[in-house]
Amino acid sequence: MRYVIFLALAFFTAQQAVAEKAVVNPTEGLSVLENSFMSNANRSDAEDLALASVSFLRGIEKTLQTRYLTNTGVGSNVMDLPILRLPFAPNPNPDPFDPNVIAALFTELNHDMERVRASLSDTAFESDDIVEIDLRDLWFDVNDNGKRDWREDVMDVAGALLFNAQTTAGSFPQSWPSVIHFDAADAEWLLAYTHLLSSFSEIVLAFDPTEVLVEVASAAANMEVIKGPLASNRFSFLRGEHEFIDTFAIVYGAINRVPDRKHIATAHAHLLEMISRNRHFWQLVTEETDNSFEWIPNRNQTAALGFVLPDETQERWLAVLSDAEAVLNGDMLIGHWRTEPGGGINVAKMILDPPAVDIVTWIQGYGLLPYMEKGPLVSGENYGRFMRMFQGDALLFMVLLN
Repeated sequence: MRYVIFLALAFFTAQQAVAEKAVVNPTEGLSVLENSFMSNANRSDAEDLALASVSFLRGIEKTLQTRYLTNTGVGSNVMDLPILRLPFAPNPNPDPFDPNVIAALFTELNHDMERVRASLSDTAFESDDIVEIDLRDLWFDVNDNGKRDWREDVMDVAGALLFNAQTTAGSFPQSWPSVIHFDAADAEWLLAYTHLLSSFSEIVLAFDPTEVLVEVASAAANMEVIKGPLASNRFSFLRGEHEFIDTFAIVYGAINRVPDRKHIATAHAHLLEMISRNRHFWQLVTEETDNSFEWIPNRNQTAALGFVLPDETQERWLAVLSDAEAVLNGDMLIGHWRTEPGGGINVAKMILDPPAVDIVTWIQGYGLLPYMEKGPLVSGENYGRFMRMFQGDALLFMVLLN
């Protein structure tokens, strides 16, 4: 992996600007790279951003390593959720599944995101502070053996999130550009993303699935004993779908319980901070006048990786975030078929006294009645405009823009 750090030192004299450059051995891996940055007590601002970037990637790597031990979320039982949806080559000799793995994984991920934010807490970036990253050099040590093995390149794991259908099994054609520059604006993007992942982690921990994992696994084992060794000759649409059904039962069993209030409140705070950081990111991006290996460009720049953002991207995305903020603060209500158009559900009230997610009572309405009131409803107009702008790639760009 090669991280090249350029520090442009601006002088108000006629001297030519001087750039500092640091090259990291690409064979070392994220863990060694992170430690090397942390051991430097005299890091520059750009090196702080490099450390934050590496720590962020290291946090993702650790979740992959935890999942690899037992093949959690691999194959037909994959949970279509952030982090758990990232693919990797299965472990040929996995350990027995540990019911504590989900809670442990998101607890650790949350701590890792806190470390990323801490590394940037006292940093004041200049416009010339840049971290150069070549995506071809990035890899996740999924099997934790210290070597770069097959299907461990970052594009093998996350390529589909960036390039969607253009990739083949996550491949990264040599003809595609791969170098990007992270700058002051992108530091805000990174911080926003840490708050997004922390929020999701807090929600998972609020509905801690450990207990229901034990219950579902125990029930499945007992039913297998009752079934016996012989195969059934009776047809069933469900037979052969054990993993999917068990996964659904785990998710539904976890959310259909009253969540932990503290975790929900913390998730709420992270979402609001994510929106704030995202706004600041767009403010800084708008002010940029250069056009050098841009990660997410303004309308006068070009994305280094070749994707194209419509001119209205910033306006429409910020409108979506404003709607989300209004809902989170209780300023606008979510519509319900029984209360529209006079009112709807106050999400801020639900944050203070979070209920179990009961699909039947929520659809009928009485399970949400304590949180219903008269007031203005959030419309889907801004979200619809954003979706139409990107057509079939809208969800891909939502992941990119966070």
